[in-house]
Amino acid sequence: MAASLAKFVIYISSLMAVGLLLFRMALPRAGDEISNTLRPLALIVIVVSALSTIARVLVQAGRMMDDGIAGMLDPEIIAISLEGPLGQSTYLRLGGLLMLLIAVLSRPVRAPATLFGVIMVAGSFALTGHATRDPQWLLGGLITFHLLAVSYWFGALPPLYRLAHPSKDAAHAAEVADKFGKQASIIVPMLIAAGVTFSWFILGGPAKLLGTNYGIVLFVKLGIVSIILLFAAMNKLKFVPDLAESLPGAAIRFRRSLRWEGFVFLLVFATTAVLTTSFTVPL
Repeated sequence: MAASLAKFVIYISSLMAVGLLLFRMALPRAGDEISNTLRPLALIVIVVSALSTIARVLVQAGRMMDDGIAGMLDPEIIAISLEGPLGQSTYLRLGGLLMLLIAVLSRPVRAPATLFGVIMVAGSFALTGHATRDPQWLLGGLITFHLLAVSYWFGALPPLYRLAHPSKDAAHAAEVADKFGKQASIIVPMLIAAGVTFSWFILGGPAKLLGTNYGIVLFVKLGIVSIILLFAAMNKLKFVPDLAESLPGAAIRFRRSLRWEGFVFLLVFATTAVLTTSFTVPL
């Protein structure tokens, strides 16, 4: 349970940190006001990601010796747990988070620090778990791209929510949301293709999707993802056009949709944390 919880927090904080910085780079028209307003959130999720990444190592150390808290605090066991893939993933993620911190605090190096940081953080997840199976180079590339795309989508929710506040310019919010929607119409199919390809290599075909516990949980996750896609379609086809026309209550409806979308994202991350911690890939 502790390992799943640590992973859950890592997913939320790491992907939000990556997404906020990607949004700032990809959609500068959102304005410095929104970027500056969301700077505290970016700093918070970077710190939380670093702390939860360290906590994940401590939990793994405790699990190795089945010694609970005593094992979590044993320097020798911690060192042993850092010798393998978990250590490589931890070092890479912490390095990427440091780059993101620099990107938040230093404007002159923001672009290169963001670029290196987001790739390092997303790539850190490819060094452990299912992505380490053969062909590792392909699975690692797929999961890295998949997480970058998910991060951008997830990280766009807070700035879009802030932009769509009823007291702000609805036309500007709609313009930024429409631009994001056009980008998402390209990114999302690629995201889905990467996820399907990754799952195909992991399971070896659709037969194990409902025939194993792992496949059933994965199937549940896919069902939850479809709900996110539904909210995204509603935003693009209904709520954003209403916002552009400044219809009464449009901003409130759009913000409510974003809140639900964020909640469903949390369900996806929770399912993924349990899936990658408590279930093994069927042979």
